[in-house]
Amino acid sequence: MENNQLLGAMQAFISVVENGSFSASARNLGLSQPTISRQINSLEEQLGVRLLQRTTRRLSLTEAGEIYYNKVRQIQRDVFEANLAVSNYKEKPSGVLRISAPHTWTEALFAPHLSEFLSMYPEIDLHLECNDQFQDVIEERLDLVIRVGVMRDSSYVAVPFGKIKMLLYATPAYLHRVGNINNVDDLARQNFILFEDFEHLIVRHQSEERVVTLRGNIRVNTVPMMISALRQHVGLTVLPDLLVKPYLQTGEVLEVLPECAFEIKNLPINQLFALYSNRKHLSAKARVFLDFFRQKILFSNI
Repeated sequence: MENNQLLGAMQAFISVVENGSFSASARNLGLSQPTISRQINSLEEQLGVRLLQRTTRRLSLTEAGEIYYNKVRQIQRDVFEANLAVSNYKEKPSGVLRISAPHTWTEALFAPHLSEFLSMYPEIDLHLECNDQFQDVIEERLDLVIRVGVMRDSSYVAVPFGKIKMLLYATPAYLHRVGNINNVDDLARQNFILFEDFEHLIVRHQSEERVVTLRGNIRVNTVPMMISALRQHVGLTVLPDLLVKPYLQTGEVLEVLPECAFEIKNLPINQLFALYSNRKHLSAKARVFLDFFRQKILFSNI
């Protein structure tokens, strides 16, 4: 049996099982009942097993038929989803694109490039909402939700947007005041800009891992305030590299202990990702947004 014939026979088999009879299946598929019978018979002959038990009153699956039905039904779903996903590439990016993203990340990564994006895709009407609270994609009628950290909710599809490194920063003025910081032990005497109630820093160097208790005379609950305090030479702080890069490039801030890796204990931040509902496929307008800004983030890290 050729591939096209096999696919047709599989569709006929699925239809017979779900409609409960050859006649009902024939009506739904627009074929004659003898044609459906021939397709099922050919399928059973090729497989070498009986898939259906036929009596004058009842049609039922054999054990082999039940296994085969579950497999080919999944194949049918996969083919449908594959066709739907690819069809998005023919779709012209247009219409309202609703996106929710955290304030700080919107201002740092998206805002500087909005004009360029909209000039490339003039038929997109972009609604970009800054919101630090997690929002339900379906309930809020959003196309994408941009978040950082670790993805846990399996009801969403997570698209990686960019890798994040947590790095230790200080200004030249602060380092001039306190002296050089040459190793992890030197961190114990530093003034840290603290974020909410996170007071422990995991420091990794080669094969060694240490937990450093942070102390400081300022505690804030937003990243912009951390950056502002950092630029005012208040103390050291650990921040995502993507947010501090502009100040690092100008020399306004410096990276401290660059040979080490840092992580704020109980606050895992290593990935920027976009979420969309697993109930629908990624639209063309959302796909071009992701592609455009993923490239901006990629080149900003080179």
